[in-house]
Amino acid sequence: AAEALFSNITSMYKSNGFLYDLPIIDKLYDPQVAISFEIIGEPGEISFLVGCPKDAVTFVEKQIHAAYPVAEISPVKEYNIFEKEGTVAYTELQVSGPAYYPIKTYEELKSDGLKAITNSLNKLKEHEAAVVQFVVTPVNKTWSDGGRDFVKSAETPPKEGESPKRVDPEKLEGIKKKISKAGLGVVVRVVCVSPDPATAKANLDNIVGSFQQFSHPHLAKFSKVSTNLIDTIKKRTFTDKFLYRYFPYFRNKSVLNIEELTTLMHFPNKDVLTPNIKWLTFKRAEPPANVPDDGLYLGYSEFRGDQKKIFMGENDRRRHMYILGQTGTGKSQFMMSLAAQDILEGRGVAFIDPHGDSVEELLRIVPKERAEDVIYFDPSDTERPMGLNILEAETEQQQHMAVNSFIGLLYKLYDPGHTGIIGPQLERTVRNVMLTAMAEPGNSMIEVMKLVIEPDYIKEKLHLIEDPLVKQYWTDEIANTSDFHKSEKLGYFVSKFDRFVTEKMMRNIIGQGESAFNFRKVMDEEKILLINLAKGKIGDENSQFLGLLFVPRILTAAMSRVDIPEEERKDFFLYVDEFQNFSTPDFAQILSEARKFRLCLTVANQFISQIDEKIRDAVFGNVGTMATMRAGSDDAQYLEQHFGPTFTASDIMNLTIGNAYVRLLIGGQPSSPFSMYSDYPSFKAIPRNEELAGMVRELSRLRYGRDREVVEAEIKVRGNFGD
Repeated sequence: AAEALFSNITSMYKSNGFLYDLPIIDKLYDPQVAISFEIIGEPGEISFLVGCPKDAVTFVEKQIHAAYPVAEISPVKEYNIFEKEGTVAYTELQVSGPAYYPIKTYEELKSDGLKAITNSLNKLKEHEAAVVQFVVTPVNKTWSDGGRDFVKSAETPPKEGESPKRVDPEKLEGIKKKISKAGLGVVVRVVCVSPDPATAKANLDNIVGSFQQFSHPHLAKFSKVSTNLIDTIKKRTFTDKFLYRYFPYFRNKSVLNIEELTTLMHFPNKDVLTPNIKWLTFKRAEPPANVPDDGLYLGYSEFRGDQKKIFMGENDRRRHMYILGQTGTGKSQFMMSLAAQDILEGRGVAFIDPHGDSVEELLRIVPKERAEDVIYFDPSDTERPMGLNILEAETEQQQHMAVNSFIGLLYKLYDPGHTGIIGPQLERTVRNVMLTAMAEPGNSMIEVMKLVIEPDYIKEKLHLIEDPLVKQYWTDEIANTSDFHKSEKLGYFVSKFDRFVTEKMMRNIIGQGESAFNFRKVMDEEKILLINLAKGKIGDENSQFLGLLFVPRILTAAMSRVDIPEEERKDFFLYVDEFQNFSTPDFAQILSEARKFRLCLTVANQFISQIDEKIRDAVFGNVGTMATMRAGSDDAQYLEQHFGPTFTASDIMNLTIGNAYVRLLIGGQPSSPFSMYSDYPSFKAIPRNEELAGMVRELSRLRYGRDREVVEAEIKVRGNFGD
């Protein structure tokens, strides 16, 4: 790759820079372009820098990318080693002998020649630094012509009376090989800085010594350059030459062909095992040309110096978005930045947060004009609990959806592997008990538990049951079942669910006869529903339980929009962080059906293995847009089939914080994968109002919460679960 790069640099030769093969003095001629390739060594880091004139930047960048397609080039501030405190030791190296004499190339060396140079830079300690500078420039063919003349002379038979010329065949072959390829003028400079002179000199000698591996016996080797007359007259100090990357046009120059130069200097590959090289952590790829110019702002892409903002179109959002990333990679902040835009744009939003930090942050962003749109659900606010009645349903279809969702919840909590702990028998019991309780409006899980544990209570409610199969369950099956078998059928349900009813915090939420808000109205009126399920405040199981209640309720509300034309349905955006905690078969249904009801999902989690296989298949088979931040080894391997061949598993594993690979849905068609930065600074720049957030929180709890004492008194009357 480097050989192709240097070959293209030879094409920059300007023939008008010389007159009769003699250089014209500086003021009268256009000098050849000089390009510097530099290796910078500092404690713990070795980096590579290229310096060139401004008018050559584009050309050089293109040549580097042509030779190294995945290389990343970033403009940097001028590195000035002379600004460091300490003693400076320096030298300049040239190749001894005629320009056509060869040095050893990578074909003759036992290992990568660059490794010895980088190894010498890797030994630097604190307050030390070193730079190896290779300044190259195109040259005319005088050097190779001289080599051809030498070969011709050596191979020409001696005239009569002349002695045969004695030329080492190996030497002759080396010269032939060198002049067979294009060459560049080269000067090598080495600078070391250290707190004391002895160490600076020792480091310099160590680096210079690494060049001895390229020496060719009886041909060319690297040696230090002594100060010459022209340098003295022009007062060109070494510092000037180094900083301005000066090429010495007025003295015998060293010339290396492109193979020799590649041996000395190339960007490292996997064969260079030197520690501390500043490797590119992850690969970048450019976004497609047809990325929308407006819509939901996701972030920006930087590729080869070009920055482009990335947006997602309105219609494409309805096909949902999936975000994957390990803890601390920026996925929650990414979700917050998307939800914040929806809030500021007046859209309907729900955000389910199992940690609590995200909804707290979003609360601070809510603008004054949307203060009354906010519903802040916080179970830890035990003084004004908000009701969440699982049994609420307006139609028979919604009743069965609620029952099925609750059974899915039981499997998720207590039998995720479907090992038979729940099973058909318990399913049947739960289904009939819940449908019985639903026969009377205003009943909640309090009445469900009474039906299970109080035999006489069902007798009071039999006349309310209209479904003959449900009534038959009680009159024929349960009535003819022994107490022992009744206990066997219902005992497991009681043992598992009883804690949610006996725990006062949860009882005051799910025991209320009426939910604090209507989910359909939340969607149609474009409210902001912030659901704080912080595990640290309410416990893991309570957090998961409530989340598993919210998801199907939102789905049911969305599907109830079937009663209005699709074009009149307002988009509602549901965000679920760590969604594996709340993923039941309902999620698969949402992904496949919610689009037509204008429910748009954005979900995130840490590991693919956390997701049930069926739900995983639904996610990867139905989401339109997929973004991954840094992922673990197993997940990266799995994701490679979705982001490859553009990105490999290694690329995915090495993404830095805030960076993502995205496969964006554009106009209904998935794009090729590209790299993107989620632009967290833009999100942080959104104004926060702590005082307003407190007022919005209080307004929400007063409007939607109810006084604890009132709630407990009602529950005590209905179910005798109070104190």
